[in-house]
Amino acid sequence: MRLSPNVAIIAAAGARKTQTVIDAALADPAQRVLITTYTNENLRQIAMRIEQINGVVPAHVRIAGWFSFLLSDGVRPYQSALFNEVGVVAGLNFIGQRNRFAKGGTREYFIDRNHDVYRDGVSDLVCKLDTKSAGRVIRRLEAIYDHIYIDEVQDLVGYDLDFLDLLFGSKIAITVVGDPRQHTFATNNGPKNKRYRGAGLIDWLQERAAVCEREDRAVSHRCNQEICDFASALFPQFPAITSAHETVTGHDGIQFVSRFEVLDYAHTHRPEVLRYDKRANTQGLPAINFGVSKGSTYDRVLIFPTKPIREYLEHRDPAKLKRPEALYVAVTRARFSVAFVE
Repeated sequence: MRLSPNVAIIAAAGARKTQTVIDAALADPAQRVLITTYTNENLRQIAMRIEQINGVVPAHVRIAGWFSFLLSDGVRPYQSALFNEVGVVAGLNFIGQRNRFAKGGTREYFIDRNHDVYRDGVSDLVCKLDTKSAGRVIRRLEAIYDHIYIDEVQDLVGYDLDFLDLLFGSKIAITVVGDPRQHTFATNNGPKNKRYRGAGLIDWLQERAAVCEREDRAVSHRCNQEICDFASALFPQFPAITSAHETVTGHDGIQFVSRFEVLDYAHTHRPEVLRYDKRANTQGLPAINFGVSKGSTYDRVLIFPTKPIREYLEHRDPAKLKRPEALYVAVTRARFSVAFVE
């Protein structure tokens, strides 16, 4: 029997994290459910997949972006608790930076001249409003939702984790799902809780074992075993990934392609071409960045490696990779084969 209504599902790429959320959200129409996630693409995927299963998003399920949720359900209802008036907050300032001399906790610290909340301060503001209103922010959420699902939880950083602490302590059942190995996006750039970014999220969850049970899923339904082994080696501190499929195509696993044979290889195998960023020379082949590919599945991928990735391929020392999560995402997009350009 589950001791806590809260659970964190830490699952490898291809372990059907998002599908778990969708299935659970649709299972009980009597439950008032919120599904939230950071990126617009993931939000779109969730809505599309629910509509494919159910025809429409059912009335008992609300789908909202992380910042939309914070602003509509966290900031606006009790903004007067800090600002002494309503209608102060207009929207979100996603790219601007506050004046570095702004005093913490003031209007100027949180809100710009257009009444938009600075991206780095939204969760901080929600937490302060809950304190100033004697817990009314969380009590209001308890009256609205029975269960909140947070997909791609590894994207939450800074004060988002403080707000998640408040949710864990509420009467709402909280389910968070994600893979810290895929920490390629972040909700903000603030220094708060810096040590819990990426793989550090596991430490944060471990410290909260009394209020949130953790479930590890290390079986990939996407990648074959050779690709799983390559991905596992990038993060040896995590459980090794096991493949759930045994399909053999005759061109499988990790491959290496000479730069002189790239065009012929692409013509023969039709891989999705991935690059770290637009500075990569892909020999005229259309390509997408590693981060943009997150959430996608392809039969095969062809990777144009950066210098650090080439060095990793030679020495296989993950400690020397500056961004192992980027390579992990790129490799685990493939079902059958991953080819590196030499």
